[in-house]
Amino acid sequence: MSSYELLSHPEKTLYIHLKNVADISRITINSKNLNFENLDVNILEDISYIIGACHDLGKATHYFQDYIRETDEQRKLKFKNNPLTRHGLISAVFTYYVLKQHLQEKNEELFFIPLFGYLAVKRHHGNLYNPILELLALDDENIEYLKKQSEAIDSKQITEVYQSLLPDININDFLKQIEPLSIEIKKSKRQLAKHLKIVGSTYSYILFQLLYSVLLNSDKTDAASLNMSTRPKISPLLVDEYRKFKKWDNTEEGMDNIRNLIYSDVTDEIKNINLDHRIYSLNVPTGTGKTLTSFSLSLKLREKIESELNYSPKVIYCLPFLSIIDQNYSVFEDVFKTIYGDEPDTSTLLKHHHLSDIQYTFQDDEFKEDKALLLIEGWNSEIVVTTFVQFFHTLISNRNRSLRKFHSIANSIVILDEVQSIPHKYWLLFKELIISLSKHLNTYFVFVTATQPLIFNENEGEIVELAKNKNEYFSKFDRISLQYLPEPMSLDDFKEKVRLDIETMENNDFLIVLNTINASKKVYEHLTSPKKESIDYFYLSTHITPKERLEKIKQIKNTKKRRVIVSTQLIEAGVDIDVDVVYRDMSTLDSINQVAGRCNRNFDTKKKGEVKVFILKDERKEYYKYIYSTFLIDKTKETLDGTGIIEEKEFLELNNEYFKKIKETQSEDEAKEILDALHNMHFDYIKENFYLIENDYEKADVFIEIDNNAHGIWQQFKALREIKNSLERKNKFLNFKKQFYEYVISVPKAKAPSLVDPNTEISYVSLEMLNEWYNKETGFIAKEEGALIF
Repeated sequence: MSSYELLSHPEKTLYIHLKNVADISRITINSKNLNFENLDVNILEDISYIIGACHDLGKATHYFQDYIRETDEQRKLKFKNNPLTRHGLISAVFTYYVLKQHLQEKNEELFFIPLFGYLAVKRHHGNLYNPILELLALDDENIEYLKKQSEAIDSKQITEVYQSLLPDININDFLKQIEPLSIEIKKSKRQLAKHLKIVGSTYSYILFQLLYSVLLNSDKTDAASLNMSTRPKISPLLVDEYRKFKKWDNTEEGMDNIRNLIYSDVTDEIKNINLDHRIYSLNVPTGTGKTLTSFSLSLKLREKIESELNYSPKVIYCLPFLSIIDQNYSVFEDVFKTIYGDEPDTSTLLKHHHLSDIQYTFQDDEFKEDKALLLIEGWNSEIVVTTFVQFFHTLISNRNRSLRKFHSIANSIVILDEVQSIPHKYWLLFKELIISLSKHLNTYFVFVTATQPLIFNENEGEIVELAKNKNEYFSKFDRISLQYLPEPMSLDDFKEKVRLDIETMENNDFLIVLNTINASKKVYEHLTSPKKESIDYFYLSTHITPKERLEKIKQIKNTKKRRVIVSTQLIEAGVDIDVDVVYRDMSTLDSINQVAGRCNRNFDTKKKGEVKVFILKDERKEYYKYIYSTFLIDKTKETLDGTGIIEEKEFLELNNEYFKKIKETQSEDEAKEILDALHNMHFDYIKENFYLIENDYEKADVFIEIDNNAHGIWQQFKALREIKNSLERKNKFLNFKKQFYEYVISVPKAKAPSLVDPNTEISYVSLEMLNEWYNKETGFIAKEEGALIF
């Protein structure tokens, strides 16, 4: 067999794959502006190239070659299960060998780099584990496997493969040294542990994740034969042109005038900023056009970086909730469609969350599902709209699938919209990580919110405010008054009060926000028994299918009748509705601010909006105790106690006081423990202990067949079981995954009996069962007879 007949994949030679992965890795690093001490870009390029060139050496064994060429599925599976077929470990040892040879004359302080290469290659088909445990795993049994694999490689063939890739490397020398090299790697565990402890920062973690991410992305890009060499251009004046087209740019009345002032203030400031500073704030009141302003500032900042620093950053726009991702993405999409007359390619504008459409277009080409998914999950786009979960679980993770896009964060502009949603227990963690990313990866961050948390201190110069006149903007608003009512009230008394107030304040739209689904349903049922003809009643919670929630929100916006809306806290952020009166069960101050943003949102100067915060309780305890941290509620109470009627112009000072109280008294233990895990690359600890969103109880997904369209989608889902090939089955599901999840809700397992479809093992409510399990107004009918299995 000639060396050029060695295969890496069924239709690709090993030489071509190794060359492509090495070249893509080098090009990726070369395209970045990076800042790692003792590692200039040329050394980093070489390191990344070597890792790419070495990562699949183990595929040259006759064990792997027999496996990759086998066409009989049963025999192929037998080959696959043979430990000698696996290629990761021997490739990792080879990577260590080559990197050590390459770096030993350059800098002795870089002794850890060959170990990083070893760890990255060993785990390029799996998730990361603690490096010390990985080195210890090189036991006698594994060394015996390595010796057998080295004997199963034709040294002449593999020398021919590497004669152009790594001409200075003696493959025969490596194959003879498998055992001593393995022992050397294992013995280096103490030296590596000591090095990580001495460095004592996220430097090593970020460097390793960058190298690992570049390898993963290069490997998958070549394996799927993806070619995305050209990047689309985007005008920095795009939003300016859009606003002119909409005739918003010279309005001098009411809210539009304030939005224009803020827009000009922020976008004009971009040309004055010093790019050495990389952490910024856009702190302006709710309803003042933050979405378009932050989009425009990111494009203008992008142009400034291109002009002064000679690289073109991508924009990563992050939001906490799926509902606002879809909403903001639609705004950006409309900007492109309005100015360019067509929807943007996915290579220009990408939406990525776990329920995104699996569609990817580039210059009129549409990619098939498997390639589309790779491009989407790799964030191959100029503007990525994604979730906090996707972003922060890319930064802090051990998962191969998540970390593949880590390198995309380098040199990007990251917009963190509604940044107050970041859990306070992680403030210290994110602060150190963001500072390190901005330093080593030259990444720019913009914190966008009406309620800026004290993660960074503006007074100490840690963060630069882009809205220079923000105090003036907050002082201009007199849209609402806020009243905190600290005396606890039963839900029954509250229901009667709300009914009476709706009858008395007969010209006002009401929004009532409760902390639990159970309480919200009881209030809605009370207010609609009976319904008044002059009122349109709406109920929103996660017990209603996403499809119906969107329809209800559209109806809320379009109805001509008076509106009474009962909801859980899902309505707080991103749902662009405007009401006259908001009643809110007790919550944290930042959540109260969010829901207050739905009241007199468009600044009707003829009547002032009212927001009232109640403390509601059931027979056992206050409802807020089911949902919120006691610490945050206590800080909210301390801030609100004795305030009486609070005017909107006081909100900024009130929020600052609230976040100051949190900062002064919060425990940082959890953040410090995760930071320590990052410093020492303890990936197991990260996997077990870092969750941006915590699940307090076990949930089950239930498909609700609410209409004939849902019935058709369920039939498609059932038909998947007929497809034996798992990859084909997965790709078929990707075709209708988004539509499928429009009919799926999550419910507590303890609140529902078994609804398992025996053929699919997915929880399912059919059209015939609908009335028993689902109310068209209030959603899923929870029952407590046993657990729900899915």
